[in-house]
Amino acid sequence: MPIELKLKTQENYLEAEFIGNRDADDELEESIRIWSKIPLACEKHGLDKILAISRLNRRLKLDNTFVFAEQFNAIGWKPHYKLAGVAFDEELLRDYELLATFIRNFGYECKMFNTIKDAKNWLMKS
Repeated sequence: MPIELKLKTQENYLEAEFIGNRDADDELEESIRIWSKIPLACEKHGLDKILAISRLNRRLKLDNTFVFAEQFNAIGWKPHYKLAGVAFDEELLRDYELLATFIRNFGYECKMFNTIKDAKNWLMKS
């Protein structure tokens, strides 16, 4: 099952829920294609806070993780965006922490959480 993105506009943020299974053959292209929809929705609704909820079976392969983070500017991500990610599985959460580190190293605000409540609390600060 390919990755499905469900976008929901909330009062102060955009909720992006990722559901499905990563395809190992085109995981990078699929991720870039799907994530490029988020900046478009943010601009359309005047939002700069994003709650990304992962219900995926696994993270990107390590070599694709860096390339994906490097593409944030190319897909329309703005420096003032604030991204709170949620992964419910402890192993996936640790893996996504690496991606969050790469994203921060490219100058974007990003943090990972294991509960939606904690992610929302952090997201709404500032």
